[in-house]
Amino acid sequence: MPLDLDSLRLFCDLVDTSSFSRTAERHFVSQPAVSQKLRALERSVGQALLDRGRGKTRVAPTNAGRILYAGALPLLRAAEELEARIQGLSDEVAGTVRVATVYSVGLHALPGRLKPFLARFPRVNVHLEYSQTTKIYQDVLSGTVDVGIVACPTARPGIDVVPFGEEAMTLICAPEHPFAARKEVSLSDLEGVAFIGFADDIPTRRLIDEHLKRAGVKVRLVNAFDNIETIKNLVEIGSGVALVPEDTARQEAQAGELAMVGLASGSAFRRPAGLLVKRAGSHRAAVAAFIEAMRTTGE
Repeated sequence: MPLDLDSLRLFCDLVDTSSFSRTAERHFVSQPAVSQKLRALERSVGQALLDRGRGKTRVAPTNAGRILYAGALPLLRAAEELEARIQGLSDEVAGTVRVATVYSVGLHALPGRLKPFLARFPRVNVHLEYSQTTKIYQDVLSGTVDVGIVACPTARPGIDVVPFGEEAMTLICAPEHPFAARKEVSLSDLEGVAFIGFADDIPTRRLIDEHLKRAGVKVRLVNAFDNIETIKNLVEIGSGVALVPEDTARQEAQAGELAMVGLASGSAFRRPAGLLVKRAGSHRAAVAAFIEAMRTTGE
């Protein structure tokens, strides 16, 4: 039963995300390629590893899958630690860089910076995972990941924050909403308006709340989510308006699925993002190169 680490890593990501599309994004491959690799792994072990029955939007591990997942995690972690120790003896920019990012930054702001980096350093493998802000801080501190990427970063003991850039915030609404015909809106225009927000524990929510409070504006919050894709979906069907980073809604605006309206002077604000790295004396060559490329590219 030969098992390779790449197949095990892909399978563990499938279990973590419960999604073929999310796993494909992490590995920079197509969904069919993920399915093909999973089928090859299942043939190798002689067992079905994931339950992907009809009508199910998310996959779940079978009994055999749970056993494989539990056994594979320590193997992958040990392999990554061994690789890091060996690579630490060399100045060559090669090996794996483990990156955890919040979805809104990783899906929209990161790809444009990551592709040139991978082209420049073909021997570096970036293992990308999407996670929640609190867990990203924890994983950076524990060394589970090399670099975290979050919105509205805050200083924490043992963690250095490297600027990743800022994104202008914009208002989004359904194409038929009265705001859609306007070139710009002020925060004061949102008084009493049905509003789709981020969940309370999301840093972007706190940033938006601060600016609304400063403007003396109270919106009518009808729902709140931790997933920006869900927020956009609710806005598209007319459930309310939302404030989001421009890049996260550009594709839907270009497709005419929602309208994007700029914030007027005096109301405009931006959302910062940052790289989180564990405070240490030095980083592996690949990690240091990744940090430098993300810091200096795309501003």
